Amino acid sequence: MISNIFFFFSFFFILGIFSKYYFSLWFILAPLILILFLRYKFLAIIFCLAFLLGGGYLVVYQNFKSKSSDDSIVISRELPSTNYFKKYLGEFKGKNYFIYLPYYYDKLYPQDKINAVFTMVEDRIFIQDLFGVKKSIYYPIYKFRDYINSLIDKNYSLATSEIIGGILYGREINDKDIRENLRKSGLSHITAMSGYNLIVLSLFINRLFKFLPVSFLINNIFTILIILIFIVFTGFQSSVIRAGIMMVVFITSKLIGKPSLRRNVIIFTALLITFFNPLALINDLGFQLSLLATIGIIYFEEFLRNFLKFKFLSETISAQILVLPLIWYKFSEFNIFSFFNNALIISFIPFMMLLGFLAILFYFFYPVNQIFNLPFLIFLKLIGYLANFPKIYFPLPLLIIIAIYFFIFLLIFKINRNENIDFNFKLNNHY
Repeated sequence: MISNIFFFFSFFFILGIFSKYYFSLWFILAPLILILFLRYKFLAIIFCLAFLLGGGYLVVYQNFKSKSSDDSIVISRELPSTNYFKKYLGEFKGKNYFIYLPYYYDKLYPQDKINAVFTMVEDRIFIQDLFGVKKSIYYPIYKFRDYINSLIDKNYSLATSEIIGGILYGREINDKDIRENLRKSGLSHITAMSGYNLIVLSLFINRLFKFLPVSFLINNIFTILIILIFIVFTGFQSSVIRAGIMMVVFITSKLIGKPSLRRNVIIFTALLITFFNPLALINDLGFQLSLLATIGIIYFEEFLRNFLKFKFLSETISAQILVLPLIWYKFSEFNIFSFFNNALIISFIPFMMLLGFLAILFYFFYPVNQIFNLPFLIFLKLIGYLANFPKIYFPLPLLIIIAIYFFIFLLIFKINRNENIDFNFKLNNHY
């Protein structure tokens, strides 16, 4: 009962944020919630209140950001450079901008605050004079990451170094051909530091410690610590934060012996990130895709495995079911071979991550370590071949996308309709 109330309260709070962002008269939708839950009068009022609080919270957040006296630009992450500028994604007055910084200035890192004279053109900020930089408290970790990058760059081919950095910790791919092949094949996410990479890493650390003489408690606490450090190491990428929160919640519930509802872990993660940045679910495509992929895996993987038998294949297709409609809407293209491409490539990712770790550890064994170039070059050749498969270019209106997702979530409801704890307000022993 309590778990269900928490889910729907959080859901309507987030829905209120979406409604306020897209509709000026968003508050007139509140009576629909009262009608929807009419048989639960007290709950209807609570959920209606959550909806209004969500919209109101977005209003307060936007007003606070727009009226803030802080004229600093906060760097979010580094992007591939242009011919004349270093390029970053940053936040100014509560809105995201592409930041263009001349090459003669020092490199910036996530969470750095800068004060500058600049020119703003739509969603782009061109720095003219940088007169103040407040370094992030995580600066030493980012410098260590730069050191790792330099080791890879010095000891391996350009293509190998970019793929190793991309797969392991989300390093931006600067090579235009590699980046384009990843996009065309529908595989950009493998170097975008999705939560999948973090899950592979945390499971590896957790299983490794099982072979060491440490307690169950120490094992899991150390795994949580590694997750938190890795979130910082990757520059607070939203998909990694999302995966990190979910992993920490699952591990914590295991430590206290109280299993978490899958659905509530997802909504808690979305609620927590939305609380700190209400626009994350609206403007951050990476976060949207990673959240949808997680929902797909959680609710479709077990069902599809009854037909597909192979776990990696059922996980891939489960994620693609929820991700592809949004990609189609955003980019007006649909790769009909995306399921096949992902099913083929994703199965190699844990192995490629392991090779990446080994390549870093054995960087000083030149020229023997050059053998690591071979599997990564073969990997890139395969991606280049998949990129040439045909695609459909056809824009879909927003209403069609909404209808598709409505059908998908209705299907989730039907598949899980027997899980009373998940979908009904019934008192039982599970919370």
